[in-house]
Amino acid sequence: MKKNMVYIVVFFISTLLSCTSMPIDRGTYNPTNVQEEELSILYIHDYIDVQQMDNVKVNWHVQGQEPQIVKIPSGVHSFSASYHDGRRFTFLPMTVIGQFTKGNVYLLKGVINGQKVDLHVLLYNDKVEGEEVTLDVNKLQGNDASIISQYIKYVLNPTMDEVGNSVKMENEKYILIYKPDMVYSLTDKETGITSEGRRGFSTDFRMASGKTFLLETDISSMSRQQFLSSKYSETAQIVLIPIACTESEVTYKYEKPNELQGTEIKFTIMEIEL
Repeated sequence: MKKNMVYIVVFFISTLLSCTSMPIDRGTYNPTNVQEEELSILYIHDYIDVQQMDNVKVNWHVQGQEPQIVKIPSGVHSFSASYHDGRRFTFLPMTVIGQFTKGNVYLLKGVINGQKVDLHVLLYNDKVEGEEVTLDVNKLQGNDASIISQYIKYVLNPTMDEVGNSVKMENEKYILIYKPDMVYSLTDKETGITSEGRRGFSTDFRMASGKTFLLETDISSMSRQQFLSSKYSETAQIVLIPIACTESEVTYKYEKPNELQGTEIKFTIMEIEL
């Protein structure tokens, strides 16, 4: 009986140790050579292999129930990873994008929904799961009912390079057209004057709000890359905040010009195929 008890205790201890094993230390992955204080820590949960980070091969591979840990630069990063726990697995690597703040600890984990596995990135300070910092790709693709997702779908996506169309927004006073290559034109119906320039858009990482920036400029002397490298968010003469959007209408609130700040303006939407 004592012998059996010894076996049971040994088995219990070995099981406990295997469940609380130290993570595999992958060291520091810092291809941009940022300072130590600019790094974040990422725990990679059991059963997850990471093949790429920011489209570069890393091959953080595990045999099974083995966590991993790695230091990475702060900022927004994408990971290509797969999951296999012996019963459920991903046929192809999945992409997950997270936002990392310097000095914080994060957790990359698999979340099981039936037979489906999703990857999420969570704040993990003091080994307590906190706020999710995963980019919602579904929203980014315009497949969500939220305002910004619908705005991306009906106003921005048609003008992307791979689509190449324009979006015409019109009301009783103005015709605002978003064109490919981040170009816009604005026609005042009363005066007949048309201005032209480049446009930008920004949103918070959770895509809860966003802003469109219209910078009147000579597009022949300011390329898209030059525009993106400029301080357009500060110098744009017009800043519009989308506050409602459907397939047929979009409503903005002015942030700039200052004399119109807080004023709402509504347009009908029409996609123009080129």
